[in-house]
Amino acid sequence: MKTSTKLSIGVGVIAVTGIVTAAVVSDKVLTKVRYASNRWKIKKFVSDKFDGNETLLGVVDNLSDKDINNVMNVVKKVKKGKKQVSVYGNNVKETTETVKEKLQDLVTSVF
Repeated sequence: MKTSTKLSIGVGVIAVTGIVTAAVVSDKVLTKVRYASNRWKIKKFVSDKFDGNETLLGVVDNLSDKDINNVMNVVKKVKKGKKQVSVYGNNVKETTETVKEKLQDLVTSVF
Protein backbone atom coordinates (compact mmCIF):
# COMPACT_ATOMS: atom_id res chain seq x y z
CA MET A 1 0.00 0.00 0.00
CA LYS A 2 1.29 3.41 -0.95
CA THR A 3 2.26 5.91 1.69
CA SER A 4 -0.23 8.41 0.30
CA THR A 5 -3.07 5.91 0.73
CA LYS A 6 -1.99 5.18 4.31
CA LEU A 7 -1.80 8.90 4.96
CA SER A 8 -5.28 9.47 3.49
CA ILE A 9 -6.75 6.68 5.62
CA GLY A 10 -5.03 8.06 8.73
CA VAL A 11 -6.31 11.59 8.08
CA GLY A 12 -9.81 10.22 7.49
CA VAL A 13 -9.76 8.26 10.75
CA ILE A 14 -8.52 11.31 12.64
CA ALA A 15 -11.23 13.47 11.07
CA VAL A 16 -14.00 11.02 11.97
CA THR A 17 -12.63 10.68 15.51
CA GLY A 18 -12.56 14.46 15.85
CA ILE A 19 -16.15 14.82 14.66
CA VAL A 20 -17.41 12.12 17.02
CA THR A 21 -15.50 13.67 19.94
CA ALA A 22 -16.89 17.11 19.13
CA ALA A 23 -20.43 15.73 19.02
CA VAL A 24 -20.07 13.99 22.39
CA VAL A 25 -18.44 17.00 24.03
CA SER A 26 -21.01 19.43 22.61
CA ASP A 27 -23.85 17.22 23.91
CA LYS A 28 -22.29 17.24 27.39
CA VAL A 29 -21.80 21.01 27.23
CA LEU A 30 -25.42 21.55 26.16
CA THR A 31 -26.62 19.35 29.02
CA LYS A 32 -24.54 21.30 31.55
CA VAL A 33 -25.82 24.61 30.16
CA ARG A 34 -29.42 23.35 30.42
CA TYR A 35 -28.91 22.31 34.05
CA ALA A 36 -27.28 25.65 34.87
CA SER A 37 -30.15 27.51 33.20
CA ASN A 38 -32.75 25.49 35.10
CA ARG A 39 -30.90 26.02 38.39
CA TRP A 40 -30.87 29.77 37.70
CA LYS A 41 -34.63 29.72 36.97
CA ILE A 42 -35.32 27.94 40.26
CA LYS A 43 -33.11 30.38 42.17
CA LYS A 44 -34.92 33.30 40.55
CA PHE A 45 -38.27 31.79 41.55
CA VAL A 46 -37.06 31.38 45.15
CA SER A 47 -35.77 34.95 45.15
CA ASP A 48 -39.04 36.33 43.78
CA LYS A 49 -41.54 34.25 45.75
CA PHE A 50 -39.65 33.76 49.03
CA ASP A 51 -37.84 37.10 49.23
CA GLY A 52 -34.45 35.55 48.55
CA ASN A 53 -34.57 33.19 51.55
CA GLU A 54 -30.95 32.14 52.05
CA THR A 55 -31.90 28.71 53.39
CA LEU A 56 -33.95 27.88 50.30
CA LEU A 57 -31.26 29.26 48.00
CA GLY A 58 -28.76 27.01 49.79
CA VAL A 59 -31.06 24.04 49.21
CA VAL A 60 -31.22 24.89 45.51
CA ASP A 61 -27.42 25.09 45.41
CA ASN A 62 -27.17 21.60 46.92
CA LEU A 63 -29.65 19.95 44.53
CA SER A 64 -28.20 17.44 42.09
CA ASP A 65 -28.77 17.78 38.36
CA LYS A 66 -31.33 14.97 38.59
CA ASP A 67 -33.19 16.84 41.34
CA ILE A 68 -33.18 20.02 39.26
CA ASN A 69 -34.64 18.03 36.36
CA ASN A 70 -37.38 16.66 38.64
CA VAL A 71 -38.26 20.14 39.90
CA MET A 72 -38.53 21.43 36.33
CA ASN A 73 -40.79 18.48 35.42
CA VAL A 74 -43.05 19.33 38.36
CA VAL A 75 -43.17 22.96 37.21
CA LYS A 76 -44.18 21.85 33.71
CA LYS A 77 -46.96 19.65 35.11
CA VAL A 78 -48.23 22.49 37.31
CA LYS A 79 -48.31 24.86 34.34
CA LYS A 80 -50.17 22.28 32.27
CA GLY A 81 -52.66 21.72 35.08
CA LYS A 82 -53.14 25.46 35.47
CA LYS A 83 -54.00 25.75 31.78
CA GLN A 84 -56.47 22.87 32.05
CA VAL A 85 -58.14 24.46 35.08
CA SER A 86 -58.41 27.70 33.15
CA VAL A 87 -60.11 25.92 30.25
CA TYR A 88 -62.47 24.07 32.60
CA GLY A 89 -63.22 27.32 34.41
CA ASN A 90 -64.26 28.98 31.16
CA ASN A 91 -66.44 25.99 30.26
CA VAL A 92 -68.13 26.07 33.67
CA LYS A 93 -68.76 29.79 33.33
CA GLU A 94 -70.32 29.37 29.89
CA THR A 95 -72.44 26.42 31.06
CA THR A 96 -73.61 28.33 34.13
CA GLU A 97 -74.69 31.25 31.98
CA THR A 98 -76.57 28.91 29.62
CA VAL A 99 -78.36 27.20 32.51
CA LYS A 100 -79.21 30.59 34.03
CA GLU A 101 -80.74 31.76 30.75
CA LYS A 102 -82.78 28.54 30.40
CA LEU A 103 -84.07 28.87 33.98
CA GLN A 104 -85.05 32.49 33.34
CA ASP A 105 -86.88 31.43 30.16
CA LEU A 106 -88.66 28.66 32.06
CA VAL A 107 -89.69 30.99 34.89
CA THR A 108 -90.86 33.60 32.37
CA SER A 109 -92.93 31.06 30.43
CA VAL A 110 -94.53 29.59 33.55
CA PHE A 111 -95.55 32.93 35.06
